[in-house]
Amino acid sequence: MSGKIPNPRRLSGRLLNRLESRLGRERLHSKPVAVDVVLTKACNLACSFCRDYELVGAKRMTVEGMELLAAELFPNAAWVNICSGGEPYLHKGLEHLLLLAQGHGAQRWVLSNGMLLEGQRMQSIVERDLITLHGFSVDGIRADTVESIRTGAELPRILANIERYLRLGEQIHGRRSRVVIRYALMRRNVDQLAQAVRYWGERGVERIDAGYLALANGIDRNESLFFHQDHMRRAFDGARAVAEDYPETELRLPPTVEEDRARRDSPKACRAPWEFVMIDASGAVLPCYRAFEAIQMGHVLGSEARPFNEIWNGPLYRELRRNVNVDRDTGDPAAPNRKGYGYCRVCENRFGWSSIEPHLGDDTWQRTAMGEGGQAIDHRRQGFRDWSPEARPAGGPIDGQRDGEQRA
Repeated sequence: MSGKIPNPRRLSGRLLNRLESRLGRERLHSKPVAVDVVLTKACNLACSFCRDYELVGAKRMTVEGMELLAAELFPNAAWVNICSGGEPYLHKGLEHLLLLAQGHGAQRWVLSNGMLLEGQRMQSIVERDLITLHGFSVDGIRADTVESIRTGAELPRILANIERYLRLGEQIHGRRSRVVIRYALMRRNVDQLAQAVRYWGERGVERIDAGYLALANGIDRNESLFFHQDHMRRAFDGARAVAEDYPETELRLPPTVEEDRARRDSPKACRAPWEFVMIDASGAVLPCYRAFEAIQMGHVLGSEARPFNEIWNGPLYRELRRNVNVDRDTGDPAAPNRKGYGYCRVCENRFGWSSIEPHLGDDTWQRTAMGEGGQAIDHRRQGFRDWSPEARPAGGPIDGQRDGEQRA
């Protein structure tokens, strides 16, 4: 079984959250339905576009902390997500957290780089059906490309681990384990997309989620597909044509810049301050993925811990709910276009990808989140700089073509 059927009390709490979200209430009686838990900031890879930073003595969440969170937040959660911060399989308590979520009837989503899910640990996770949907970040299908993007990665090992995970589901439960492939799109790997669709389609993954790269760490602007829209369209056409041969594998591609232009004037409403919460390994309460650590609402663990409801309905959250979807100058000095985290004004989750800002990344994040305590990881950029279309190995699928740049 993938989890218990929600009882009426849980269902009513989730329905109440949806209602309060749609009504835009500032003070909530419900708790979030999506809970993201950052177990650790540690990672076994150094990915070129990872914008996170390292702190001396960075914390890992304790078992006691997990149990406190589970008692407070999991009863109302439809999903418990372990997909942010570091590599989840570096935390020995991952399975304990998954069991807690399973016991509360919440679905479980885990995202990994695929290097460490091996052996008896994989067997035990599949046998106990601990993960509802497992994501793996694999940005290409050629080792030289993937390993230049994610320093320390070994693509053959990653592919073997994912294939075994898929097979174990069939052997133990009579069905393939549910797998999503995350594919960060950039100039160096977009031409491999069709080949990747064929590879994963043949293995029966549930979905391939491809999304734009947001530049970070000084990555060359030429990597951004904002400047290669014609080339990207051709690659997408090829990937869609291959996907038709694998109807059981869903291919999700981002809109083109032109297709997303309408969202500039009609942005999507942000529901995160009502429906979502992220709890960092330190116990910090964070309101969304995009503002990871740049906006902190308080702590539910550690020496500064406060009750979650006090934070959830405190002044910072109420202010955010009041102003997060305000896109005009109302004269309110607390509105996000006057105060607060500046990226909210261009967040791609609301405004889409039609402007250059989300493609170039979030410069305000490093200044806001790192402050004096953070240390950027500069070595992760080296492998990225060493690659170019012109320096590709002979016979590779990259054709070296550079489209005319599209300027903002």
